[in-house]
Amino acid sequence: MFTSVDSNRKKLEHPSNENVQFSQSLDNSIIKESKAGIANKIDNLLSKNDEYTKLQLTIFGITFIVSILLASITGIFFGFTFGFSIFIGAISGIFYLRLLAKSVGKLGKESSGVSKLQLLVPVCLFIFASKLGSLDIFPAMIGFFIYKPSLILYFSRS
Repeated sequence: MFTSVDSNRKKLEHPSNENVQFSQSLDNSIIKESKAGIANKIDNLLSKNDEYTKLQLTIFGITFIVSILLASITGIFFGFTFGFSIFIGAISGIFYLRLLAKSVGKLGKESSGVSKLQLLVPVCLFIFASKLGSLDIFPAMIGFFIYKPSLILYFSRS
């Protein structure tokens, strides 16, 4: 019922100052490695000379800028909920476009067809917009298709 403690075995060791500095430098190196890993991934993505990757990034950027502008304008004129719904729909459209681009990028290398996974994005958007009171279905669906005018804008500039 009672626990006995041998006081002779109980010895408290304090780490020396060198050990503390070593463990702190080890912790800092782990943090630096994780930051470097993320930075390397972003740097690799941006520094690729692959035209397809640059095209994707450009289209995603144009779509994001157009979606922010359109959501702001509609938020001012039609209300916050309308603008927010358009913005959430636009973000879903960018996610859909990213999944589609990823699937197209794998064509010929890893797969022989385009994945159907990206079709879940508009379905989920519709379900969430119908269930949540803070989103309207119609503006969210309009926002989802913002990537199409962005594509037209990008390819008509030549």
